[in-house]
Amino acid sequence: MKKLFKYITIFGLLLLVGGCKSKKINDKDIVILNTTDVHCGYEKDEKNNRLGYTSVVSYKKQLEKENYVSVVDCGDAIQGDLIGAISKGKYVIDIMNYIGYDAMTLGNHEFSYGMDELKQRISEFNGDVLSCNFKYTGSGENKFSEVKPYTIKKFGKFKVGYVGITTPETLTSSNPTFFKENNEVVYSFSHETTNAYYHCIQDNINKCKKAGADYVILVSHTGTKMENAPYNTYNILENTTGYVAILDGHAHNDLSWSVRRDKNNKNVYLCDCGYKLNEFASLRITKNGEIETEYITDYTEEDADFNNFLTTIKTDIDTLKNRVLTTIDLDLSIYDEDNHRLVRSRETAIGNLVADAYRIISKADIGFINGGGIRDNLHKGEVTYGDMMAIHPFGNSIMTKRVLGIDIVNYLEFAARDTQDIYFNGEIMVGENGAFANVSGLKYTIDTSITSSVKLDENGNYMYVSGPRRVKDVKVLQDGAYVDIDNDKAYTVASIDYILEDGGDGVNMFMTYDTIPNVEKLDYEVVIEYIVNILHGELADVYSSTEGRITIE
Repeated sequence: MKKLFKYITIFGLLLLVGGCKSKKINDKDIVILNTTDVHCGYEKDEKNNRLGYTSVVSYKKQLEKENYVSVVDCGDAIQGDLIGAISKGKYVIDIMNYIGYDAMTLGNHEFSYGMDELKQRISEFNGDVLSCNFKYTGSGENKFSEVKPYTIKKFGKFKVGYVGITTPETLTSSNPTFFKENNEVVYSFSHETTNAYYHCIQDNINKCKKAGADYVILVSHTGTKMENAPYNTYNILENTTGYVAILDGHAHNDLSWSVRRDKNNKNVYLCDCGYKLNEFASLRITKNGEIETEYITDYTEEDADFNNFLTTIKTDIDTLKNRVLTTIDLDLSIYDEDNHRLVRSRETAIGNLVADAYRIISKADIGFINGGGIRDNLHKGEVTYGDMMAIHPFGNSIMTKRVLGIDIVNYLEFAARDTQDIYFNGEIMVGENGAFANVSGLKYTIDTSITSSVKLDENGNYMYVSGPRRVKDVKVLQDGAYVDIDNDKAYTVASIDYILEDGGDGVNMFMTYDTIPNVEKLDYEVVIEYIVNILHGELADVYSSTEGRITIE
């Protein structure tokens, strides 16, 4: 069975959508399937309600009997689990080539393995890699000359244009050092000003239409959340026109199709279809040029040929992934009981555990991990290598630095700048930020009645605090008791290189401090050591509840 949520236009509605005035009659319908934020969730996984690529292949084959079918991806496909970490994303590209993707947009995590690896993945992809706003501004080799602003595909009498958009947040949410040459940023996402960003997108929509596209579709990785402003998908809608739909990613939302309004008050279809293939979506352009949309959340059919294709890839992965490390006595989740993601705006037991692992294994005063660095849950029972890598799929290195208390306070202020007194409202998460600080050896309070006065530069990096602080009562664990932090005292801090060294998430206040020689391990290896060798799998005594390390008022 497949579960579908469908919006079907009435005759003539297309004339109101994106300004398209085509009166051609096609010989077959065109169906565009889209995925987003797959993050290496390639397998069917009933426990986590994931359809897997096998469902996409099966559904595509079913449609191809009577329709033209196109498949596109909205970014963050190649990173996020063991299959990506082992192959630097190549296995996922191999799968997408098998399926026959026509296009994919660069997401921020396409950059996670570095520029040389991404360049290679782009060359291996059989479709078109898109991003109209991604620019190289340096004087050396442009490694991404193959990336296109848009592409046009012909299906019978109709031409469909895909315009790609990548979030400017990539400069901080991916590793900032990747975007530099000689310590200077040499890549831009056309976000020098908001007007420049919108102008770039509009200009490429216009060029795509001028090149012959009957229908323009934005394939974006920009997100619909408040913290994605001023470059989010709603901002794009308010400032651009001339397209029939936005296929979106980045927010990990389960948003079925909705009808929105663009700059010229024209109807535009918007969809953001989930995380790790727990769903996918389709947009149908009928023979007469009408629009129908489907949202697929439950599809049980699998494709035997595709599953056979996966066998060789899975053999390499499963050998390592299925190795049991220990047994644990507690479920730890990045979500609350209603499946709302907590780890980017609230204290969680899993955030405490990871931060404790960093601090204790590194023998540091303080440990912390950004909420965006914890990507999955831990389930009670056997814990495998794959389970641990799903939590920490980026393969960051653990490092230790001795830093002044004032910069720790500045970091907490920066990381809490979006936090609100609630974390869920209606259909959207509230106050999420990937930089949110999960801590060990620290306690602090966030006063949400105070508006954040943190100032950022044009790339989203921390600059300074200009007014009242919302973070207060910062205390450090010393000799078994919490005492007020001393702004002028140096503390040893353990975290990932992404935060301490590379300025990830815009956290740049630690970059100039010298590194202290310490454990030379990757993030997931440190968490494994803590759970296996220190806790011996017995988590319940310490992590059955949170400890009040972070108070929100």
